[in-house]
Amino acid sequence: MLAYHDKEFIESEHGRPIRIMSEFLASKAIIDDNKIEKTIVIYGSARTPENSRYYRDAQELAKKLGEWLKGQPQKYAICTGGGPGIMEAGNKGAHEARVPSLGFCIELPFEQSTNPFVDKELEIQFHYFFLRKFWFLSQSAAIIAFPGGWGTFDELFESLTMLQNGKTKKIPVVLFGSEFWKGIVNWQKFVDDGLINSADMELLHFSDTVDEAVEYIIKTTATP
Repeated sequence: MLAYHDKEFIESEHGRPIRIMSEFLASKAIIDDNKIEKTIVIYGSARTPENSRYYRDAQELAKKLGEWLKGQPQKYAICTGGGPGIMEAGNKGAHEARVPSLGFCIELPFEQSTNPFVDKELEIQFHYFFLRKFWFLSQSAAIIAFPGGWGTFDELFESLTMLQNGKTKKIPVVLFGSEFWKGIVNWQKFVDDGLINSADMELLHFSDTVDEAVEYIIKTTATP
């Protein structure tokens, strides 16, 4: 049997590098084949109910950004983690605006199932979190983070660390819902205790309304 047909080998510890490379290249193939050049990334909780303010705002924000993206020279997609809650709202807004709706889905023991508003041809399944986070940042032109739990914080702080250290190009990062974000994190204490530079805070923009967030992203998102 050829090694790449050997399921036991592929799924073994020895086959892990092949699984990692396959997941990376398969994701790239889908993105390239669909000619997606840039993304607007929306982070947020999978547990946010459909009747909540943040769900409605994420849906409206994605729809309004989608309408704007249709006039851009590059092909954009609205990108989420592909699951329920805020992710569903973001994909739903993209679907309503009729722009590409991309979902970076992940295998989880609970909460995660692909929402129905991810375009079928743009549903990408991940096993490895680090590859999923790579693709979140790889082509992002802006990030909007809605209130969320540890997964949202993991994605947000990974993004901020990469931006802070110049490992990815500078892009706007919007924290939507200042009451939540300023209530759950004492951002100024990072500066006061000398743990980050005051200039690092310029990476963040707090927003409380859809129109203001859309205006800020349009103003600060670099387009050719």
